[in-house]
Amino acid sequence: MVAHGVASSGLFCIVNIYYERLGRRSFYINKGLILVFPIFSLLLFLLVAANIAAPPSINLISEIFLMARILRYDTFIILVFPLGSFLGAVFSIYMFSYSQHGRGYYLAYSFVNRNYRELHTLVLHILPINLLILNPGLFISI
Repeated sequence: MVAHGVASSGLFCIVNIYYERLGRRSFYINKGLILVFPIFSLLLFLLVAANIAAPPSINLISEIFLMARILRYDTFIILVFPLGSFLGAVFSIYMFSYSQHGRGYYLAYSFVNRNYRELHTLVLHILPINLLILNPGLFISI
């Protein structure tokens, strides 16, 4: 729950950063962001990978433990859980691909200024997710 909370709050944080910089919420207009914000695109990819429980994140261990617990509770739900995880991963990858690639509609905006507060906030979301895998005993008691 801690890892999911940090990953999803990081995703909401980067969406807010994009909204503050671009001034619009339209998913159709905010395309091609990898050309404008390459470092934010990398950080967004790391957060999306953590959100879908990719291997270097602590979310993978939590999903494995969650599947084991659900299998003890009900065997039918083991058919539904992978489908939900798969559809969540498909949506996350589609959202990343659609927002980062494509033709941008920026006209004459200048995005040269860099705000280190935004980078610091995102890095502090990503580091715990990927470093908790080294000592998961801090949050998981077996």
